[in-house]
Amino acid sequence: MSYADLITNLLLFFVVLLTAANLSKGRMQQIARSLSGAEMPQSLESIRKEIDERIAAQNLKELVSTTVTNDGLEMSLNSGLVFDSGKAVIRPELEPVVVSMLKTLEPYGGKYSFAVEGHTDANPVAAGGAFSSNWDLAAERAIVVRERLEGVGIPRTRIRVEGYADTKPLPEAELKGLSVEQRNARLRRVVVRIY
Repeated sequence: MSYADLITNLLLFFVVLLTAANLSKGRMQQIARSLSGAEMPQSLESIRKEIDERIAAQNLKELVSTTVTNDGLEMSLNSGLVFDSGKAVIRPELEPVVVSMLKTLEPYGGKYSFAVEGHTDANPVAAGGAFSSNWDLAAERAIVVRERLEGVGIPRTRIRVEGYADTKPLPEAELKGLSVEQRNARLRRVVVRIY
C-alpha cells in the first residue's frame, strides 16, 4: 500500500514538473503576480507600462501599440505608417521614432529573448516588384526591424525573425468599423515580441 502511494506521489510530482516546463515567462509572471499581489521588477507588465508612457509622451498611439499575452509582451509597429506599400525600408522621417521605441527594450536584452514578426495583408505583391510574395516582404520587414533592435544594443543571440505574411490576421474585434484600406494598413505590421 505504501509503495502504491509513493508511485502516485511521484507521478503527480512529474506531472507538475512537466506542466511548469511548458509555461512561458509571461504566464509564470502572471501567476506570480496573482499569488503575491505585487508586480515583479522588470516584469513584462512593467516593461509595457514604460513603453506605453513613452508612446503617450511622444503621441504615437497610431504608430505603436502594446499587449501582454501568454506568449509575451507584443509591441506592434503599424507597417502601414512605418513602411511604404510593397517596400521594406523604414520611412526616413520615422527612423528616429522607431529607434527610440526600440531603445526602451535595451535594458532587458540580457534577461529576455526577442522575436520580430513580419505580417502583411492578403493582397498579393505587385508582379515584377522587389519581392516575389508576401512571405518575402513580411520577412524582409522583420529583418529591417531586427537590425534596428540589434543596433540599440540587444544581443543578436537573443533575437529571432519570423515571417507570417497574411497567415495570422488580427482579431475581427480590432478591425471592426474600419474601411478596407484601414483594415489592410492595420494588418501590415511588424511585431516585436519579448518573451
